[in-house]
Amino acid sequence: MSHVSPPHRAHGWSRARGAGAAAAVLVFLGTAAMAPFSVPDAFADTITAAPLDQRQQQGLDPSDSAAPVVDTGVTAAVIEEKSAKGSAGAAASGGKALYTLQQFLFSGVVNWGGYKFTYYSQQVLPGAGLQIPGRHLNTDGYVSDGDGYIVLAGSAPKGTVVDTPFGYQGKIYDRGTVGNHLDVYIR
Repeated sequence: MSHVSPPHRAHGWSRARGAGAAAAVLVFLGTAAMAPFSVPDAFADTITAAPLDQRQQQGLDPSDSAAPVVDTGVTAAVIEEKSAKGSAGAAASGGKALYTLQQFLFSGVVNWGGYKFTYYSQQVLPGAGLQIPGRHLNTDGYVSDGDGYIVLAGSAPKGTVVDTPFGYQGKIYDRGTVGNHLDVYIR
C-alpha cells in the first residue's frame, strides 16, 4: 500500500513556487525599467541642473592621463652575498641574491629562470640523511655542501648544478619533485 499525499498539499507548494517566480520576474522587470536612470541623475539638483543636451558629454581627455596614478614598476632587490668568496657555488652565481630567505618563505614559491622553486626544511630530514659532503647551514639560512652549493631536490640527475635567484648555485642531491620544480633545503 503506497501513501499519497493529499492534493491540497501539493497545490500549496506549487502556489508558493509560482508566487516566488512571479516576484522574481517583477524584480527583474523593475530593475530593467530603472536602468536608464543613472545614479548621478538621481542625485542631481533639479533646480540648477542644465537640460540634458546642454550638459558636458562624458569623455576621455588623454592629457589627464599623462601622469600615472599608480606606480606599477617592478624592481628586484639585490642583496650582497654574505658567504665566503671563492667557493664554487657562491662564485658561479655572482653572489647576487634576488630574493632573501625571508622573502622566499613569505611567498612560498618563486618562479625564476624557467624553474619553480619551493622550500623544504632540513628539520624534516636532519643530519646525514642525504650523504652531502660538508653539509652545513650557510649564513643566509640555506643548507649547503662543502663547496658552497645550496642543496636542491629535483628530477634531474643527482649532481646537476642549477642557477638560483638566492645568491648561490644549487646542486641536486635529492628527489621528490618533477620537471622544472625544485625544492630548496633551508634551515
